[in-house]
Amino acid sequence: MKFKIRQIPYLLIFLGIFSVFIPYNSAPLLALENIMDINEITPGMKGYGKTVFTGDRIEIFNVEVLGILKNWEAKSNMILIKMSGDPLENSGIIAGMSGSPVYINNRLIGAVAYGWSFAKEAIAGVTPINEMKNTLLNIPTQKDDISLTSNEWELPSSSQNETESTSQVTSLLMPQEAISQGLNNIRLTPILSPLIVSGVDSRVLQKMQTLFNTYGLYPLQGGSYVSPANPLLEKETRISENTKLVPGASIAAILIKGDLSAAVVGTVTYKDGDNVLAFGHPFLQTGNADLPMASAYVYAILSSLSNSVKMASPLEIVGRINQDRRSGIAGTLGESSHMVPCQIEVEGTQKLKYNFEVVDNKLLTPSLVLMAAHSAVLSTEKMLGEKSVNIKLSAQIEGYEKPVVVENVFYELDQSWFSLNHIIQPFAMIMNNQFQKVRMKQIDLKIKVLDMRQTAYIEAIKVNKKQVRPGDTLQVDARLKPFAGESFYQTVLMQIPEDVLPGSMLNVTACDATYGQALNMGRSAGKYLPTNFEQLLHYIENMERNNNLMIRILLQKRGLTYKGEGFPSLPTSMLSIMSFSNQSGIGPLFDEVISRIPTTYVLSGNQTIPISVK
Repeated sequence: MKFKIRQIPYLLIFLGIFSVFIPYNSAPLLALENIMDINEITPGMKGYGKTVFTGDRIEIFNVEVLGILKNWEAKSNMILIKMSGDPLENSGIIAGMSGSPVYINNRLIGAVAYGWSFAKEAIAGVTPINEMKNTLLNIPTQKDDISLTSNEWELPSSSQNETESTSQVTSLLMPQEAISQGLNNIRLTPILSPLIVSGVDSRVLQKMQTLFNTYGLYPLQGGSYVSPANPLLEKETRISENTKLVPGASIAAILIKGDLSAAVVGTVTYKDGDNVLAFGHPFLQTGNADLPMASAYVYAILSSLSNSVKMASPLEIVGRINQDRRSGIAGTLGESSHMVPCQIEVEGTQKLKYNFEVVDNKLLTPSLVLMAAHSAVLSTEKMLGEKSVNIKLSAQIEGYEKPVVVENVFYELDQSWFSLNHIIQPFAMIMNNQFQKVRMKQIDLKIKVLDMRQTAYIEAIKVNKKQVRPGDTLQVDARLKPFAGESFYQTVLMQIPEDVLPGSMLNVTACDATYGQALNMGRSAGKYLPTNFEQLLHYIENMERNNNLMIRILLQKRGLTYKGEGFPSLPTSMLSIMSFSNQSGIGPLFDEVISRIPTTYVLSGNQTIPISVK
């Protein structure tokens, strides 16, 4: 009996030591976790952190507290730590570790979230867990996505080379600031979040890198997760229902899923019932969010002198991310999020369809659709050489019976962003409009590519008479010169208004879409500054098309635009009163007769001839 009594303390000590090596993804341990406040932490304290280095197995790394950075940002503190343990000795801080929980005396202190660019050691900043809980768990969530909006939203441009575009981007979310701001600029910034993309051409990712880096994302080509063929291996790598999203596990925020996929990978910090906290720093800092939340599988750690990263893939969607704030992201297990079904069809040397769903977000949706469309074209069509491209985008908006349709044709010498930009930009204007919230139901994009040049130049115009009477029909013949073809005439009949002023001079113009759009803005700019959502949709759907031959007759009559509407035939008294109005929203309007004739060519050029009214 004495032997047994003496052995009990040793047995307890043994069990205590053994418990340190029990896998930290076991569910019973969650009940034993408690929290250490930042005021209890002092330099020199040692502990451990949890993250996934390979597969879905949560592993331990060592931690030593170096100090506390009080009020390092407004109302924010940070715990400075040094991490060690394989593979951190070789890799340093790893993109994808954001959110890795850190413990001292088995008490949670916070999430690994910040680092320094080009640091030789794995020194990181930890966001205190109490700040994460106070910020993320005490704010009411809502299903509606509230995202950052911008009236100056712009897609990537092919007119800039890589050096120029990189130099123009200043991002507070880029740990590798030395890339664009000099090697001497070392600053504490959020750890990059790997954006794992599959099904997208590497050249497209390179074009999109500047935009993604602006949001603190590190684009990386990956693949979709495929279970091992060996049942024994599959059993080892499959995540159990009880340990999918526990502290230390890999978590993914889904941006695209389907034939194409894109997901941002991080680490779970804290779990309380169905509530999950992760990252320790913002994703986009949109406040309320609506993103699918999934578990993730890590294939390997890619060590690099510039930035080590986890190569991972999302697994199963298990909930919804509903908060995205300065101290991290929060999600709820079992909830669903709204994604927009998309279909991209490319018809050229091959005919392919891509079906996927994309996150409904004002900032990201247009860029992600652009990325998918450009990659779809590159996968089947030549990159260099002459080609004609027809693009048609249909967007179904919730609450509207008919879809919004944007269509145009282009001529290209290489795979530039211009044509797709021209179509996606109006779509971005709709999503980021200033009038009302927009919820997308469906996006369809059809791209037809012909390996030939279908262009024509407007050489000249002639009319059947130089003098007209009010009410006359004027015949206008525009001479078009196709590329490598014979010139021909396109005849258009124009009706002279009955109330045209005798003795006046009229200008008859034949022009392309670019020149016509400039005339629109110069002659009646107020009509192209929408004051409500319906006007915006009308403007977008009626943008000038590159294959239209425009014949325009500028009249002497003048009217007004008021709140986006044109009033061309106001009485002189009303015109005088409105012209001197003391309120905004009133602009000039030059009356015109306009005819648009579709052709099979991308047109360029303009020609003008004057005529007189008898």
